[in-house]
Amino acid sequence: MSSTHHLQLLFNDARMGNLMDTLDELHSAASEGRLQEVSTLTNAEMIGWLYELVYTATETMAEIQRSEVQGDTTLHIVAKSEAS
Repeated sequence: MSSTHHLQLLFNDARMGNLMDTLDELHSAASEGRLQEVSTLTNAEMIGWLYELVYTATETMAEIQRSEVQGDTTLHIVAKSEAS
């Protein structure tokens, strides 16, 4: 049986906006002392997840920046001139 693969755009402005909205709602709940009303996670678990999110976001930014700096890393063979 063959499987069909569908290419879909995973990250666009809408998805990134939804992620930001989710984090903003979490921040509002935490700053208003309502974290237990919006989550079943303990404070330690929530902090652990947030550290993971920050780490992953930081690493993703570094990878994007690294790929911009590296650019085209293709090697090209150049013929030696006869005068040399």
